[in-house]
Amino acid sequence: MSKEKAKEKHLDIPAKETSSNEQYKQAYADMTDLNDAASAFFRIPVFFSHQNLFTLGPPQPPFSQEQQFIIRMFKEIKKVLLFPRTIPNTDQYPNTTLENIRTMINSSYGTAAALLKPTRSTAQGEPYSPFLQIEPAMAYQYGLPLLLVKQDTISAGGIWGDVGPLAPFTPLIWFSSSGVTVDEFFDSVQWKEALQNWAGQVRSGYFIQTGPEFKYTCND
Repeated sequence: MSKEKAKEKHLDIPAKETSSNEQYKQAYADMTDLNDAASAFFRIPVFFSHQNLFTLGPPQPPFSQEQQFIIRMFKEIKKVLLFPRTIPNTDQYPNTTLENIRTMINSSYGTAAALLKPTRSTAQGEPYSPFLQIEPAMAYQYGLPLLLVKQDTISAGGIWGDVGPLAPFTPLIWFSSSGVTVDEFFDSVQWKEALQNWAGQVRSGYFIQTGPEFKYTCND
């Protein structure tokens, strides 16, 4: 085939197909980023509690807004040089689920959690996985700094605070039903302030717990 004909054939590729290929490449790059987080440079470990991505949308791209939200939140946590750990993406242990969660919490310095609208109920008919209540509650009991984000299209009580304010742990609300996009939420001042405040608490706790027990110098 001549170069001219090959060029003409390349130009005949529909724009829609090219766009679809780009979506696939970006989606798989995002999934690789999630699964390869453990190979990143050292960061202070935090527990990122969220639903399985495939309960929030299709198994293949284009991903739903909810799936994109989780991926973007993961990246936002990494931007402040914290290491978001999840079960089973980055960590897995040969114990029961509750024991795995306890191990994760005991070895983390903060917890971020996102409760989004799933595509279907659980096998037991629950509106969302009960671990979205258990994991943040266990982290709170352990005293970890919490960063909670909830979609406005899902109702939840308990630690998610639909039954009343739980300040300073009142969840941030993603008003997706009002047309707020994923980018608009994460570009908002409210999110950036909450993220930086939480990250500051995480670092403070990390340095307190990993610093020397006794001080041998006096700076006063």
